[in-house]
Amino acid sequence: MEVKRICQWCGKPFIAKKTTTNYCSHQCASQGYKHRMRERRLELRELQDLIEVKSKLDHQDYFTFAQAAQLMGVSRQYIYKLVKEEKLRASRISARMSIIRRADIELMLKTRPYERRRVKDDLDITEYYTAEQIAEKYKVSQKWVWAYTREHDIPKVKIRQFNYYSKKHIDAAFAKYRTDDALTEWYTPEEIEKKYGMTRVAIRSQVYRNNIPSKKEHGQIFYSKLHFDLSKQTAEDNSSEYYTVQEAMKKYNLTRDSVYGILQFHEIKREKKGRFVRFLKVEFDHIMGAR
Repeated sequence: MEVKRICQWCGKPFIAKKTTTNYCSHQCASQGYKHRMRERRLELRELQDLIEVKSKLDHQDYFTFAQAAQLMGVSRQYIYKLVKEEKLRASRISARMSIIRRADIELMLKTRPYERRRVKDDLDITEYYTAEQIAEKYKVSQKWVWAYTREHDIPKVKIRQFNYYSKKHIDAAFAKYRTDDALTEWYTPEEIEKKYGMTRVAIRSQVYRNNIPSKKEHGQIFYSKLHFDLSKQTAEDNSSEYYTVQEAMKKYNLTRDSVYGILQFHEIKREKKGRFVRFLKVEFDHIMGAR
């Protein structure tokens, strides 16, 4: 029976003579042994350094944030968090130096004993959502749920390792985004760009001016197909009664200054539609006919 192995040092496949063989040759076995011994010496050295640091800190009454982190076996960022949340007291000596007393560390540990979290007997779990249920019902990501609930202080309870969020508050938060259930057809911005040749800025302007219903699902925005098409048809119908400056120049073979001069001299009312100036065809044709 052949025992096929992968050498733990060079990574090459080989046929092992015994089931306990891990190296393909004596040279690889020697290199692997030296590497294990080197790692062991480094671990031993780090452990000795840690013991020396601990022994030095045991005789101190005042610590920097880094020393307090070493003493408690946590990160320096966690010490900053405890101080910011006023769970641990610190004193600022200068703009670049702050210290923590050993007595304050012991006081924090004494006044905050471990308490097991228990499920309240009167808690009605049906009045709460999980993050997964919110994400599925309102079509948002779980990351958005966590960020939104923290930012707006949505009431929650923790049962074992799961968070449950108040149904009443979540439903109220999403009530303003509710759309008519009768609307079944929706445009994406990409579909509008392809169909009408509009930019994203023009689409948002059209939606804002005409109060077009929209919704957001999984980070994607949708616009009501019925309302958007209707707004475009109305705009096209209205535009058939108006000239733009470019259309008047082309029809009557005028310069831009001539068109604006006629509009100003005869006091023809004009309006700005997007980036175009337009005016009634009837009035301009009458003036040009009279001329």
